[in-house]
Amino acid sequence: MKKVNPNPLINRQTTYLFDKKCETMSKKVILLFMFVMFITNISAQVTNDEDAPVIREISTFINQGALMRSAKPGYSDSKNLENLVTKVQSSVYVKNGTVNSYGEKPKNLFTDLSSINQLGNLSMLKNNIEIVIISINTSAELNSIVNLSMLSSFKNLKYVYFVSKVAITNQNISNMISNYNDRYSIFYKFENSDTNQ
Repeated sequence: MKKVNPNPLINRQTTYLFDKKCETMSKKVILLFMFVMFITNISAQVTNDEDAPVIREISTFINQGALMRSAKPGYSDSKNLENLVTKVQSSVYVKNGTVNSYGEKPKNLFTDLSSINQLGNLSMLKNNIEIVIISINTSAELNSIVNLSMLSSFKNLKYVYFVSKVAITNQNISNMISNYNDRYSIFYKFENSDTNQ
């Protein structure tokens, strides 16, 4: 005669889930529950971090890039950014609705928070702009909102760089940004002097 082993999941003789006869099944249920909780936690973290912009302090990024270039010749991820912010470039300056261009094919655009919303409507050379440098002069300006969709007309724009004369953190910048687009790398710098680059 064939011996029949009862299924612990539907065994009518076992009245409790954690009964001695059902110990293996209870371990499996607990492990399954822990696995589901783990996956749920990871997916919640990924969802929250996806929408948040990556904001870096520029000096740290450039220094790390220099270390990478020395360790791996040909690595130039930060070299272009370093050239844009440290070397003299053809530039456009926008302040209070007034546009001043210097040089041919400008790569840099200097502006302030009060002029940022006018950039799409102003007549200027936009095709070669790679970096928008936004100055923050007062702590009240930290409550401003910068709508990154206003920069969509700049086809070659790669970097948005906040230069602040007041103490600032990446969380301050994150709170200021709306309509984040991951095609832009966002940087900031606290500049405790009256000189600009």
